[in-house]
Amino acid sequence: MRGKVITVSILLAATIAICCVFGWLLYSPCPPGELSIVNDTQGVIDVPEDVREDANNLALEFFGNNPAACQRFVDNFLEVYSAAEDRDFLLIFSSGGFGRKTIGPEWGTVLDGIEGELESLGYTTLLVVYVRTFDGLLDSIKEIREQSFFYPSKAKPLASQIDFLTEHIESIRVIVIGESGAGILANEVMEILEVDPQVYSIQTGIPFLYHGAVSNRSLVINDNGITPDTVSTGDLWAIFRANLGRLPTHRPEEGHIFFEYIRAPGHIYTWGHPGVRTQITSFLESNFGSD
Repeated sequence: MRGKVITVSILLAATIAICCVFGWLLYSPCPPGELSIVNDTQGVIDVPEDVREDANNLALEFFGNNPAACQRFVDNFLEVYSAAEDRDFLLIFSSGGFGRKTIGPEWGTVLDGIEGELESLGYTTLLVVYVRTFDGLLDSIKEIREQSFFYPSKAKPLASQIDFLTEHIESIRVIVIGESGAGILANEVMEILEVDPQVYSIQTGIPFLYHGAVSNRSLVINDNGITPDTVSTGDLWAIFRANLGRLPTHRPEEGHIFFEYIRAPGHIYTWGHPGVRTQITSFLESNFGSD
């Protein structure tokens, strides 16, 4: 009898522990992401005191009583502010998958195309990457959680940083650019900043389960003009067939989901795709060509 009681107690304790772990994973806060400048190293220069004070307040909102984290955020964020202060456009790119710093070769061509098109219209640009997941298993698990629930926590810090920049740099316009799951993040940010006319977005390959409202300042591309995007259409059978008999050990050449391991036909976007360049060029010209 005593043995049964001990066994039941152990099972109950294990169940409670597992529930606590899952609860923590579901509800523990996510650290805010970080804006990282691409190919620009001018550093922080001549930041007005009121801007620095507002950046400190934003850091306190994100990190609370953690001086080291606050200082790191302020130093990094004011570097972005300084670099963006004399630019016409700030391009904020967030990659698919876990959303780490890397810009893939496919989307690198799209970003080059966007910058080139804006420059041909007479504008200056600054490109930054929004790093929304840092190294470590827990951060990766939180990113999976966030993407599964359409970024209930991670969209707000990014929106707050953009709001800060458009408030303190009155002439700048921001384009939030997201591929795949990051397109969901971009759209959620647009919903938060729907009344800010300085903010636009470009999104590609939105997963079919997401049905957020699309702003009239957003461009959503779910077809590259050559192959239908199986992630956006929900063609799971086509994805299954594309991976049948294939070991998920390397990054596929023709689109990728589930953090670079599963091949998804059509889930790839480059500047050379007919459904990409023409739509983005038209979007940029119609919104900014007459300024």
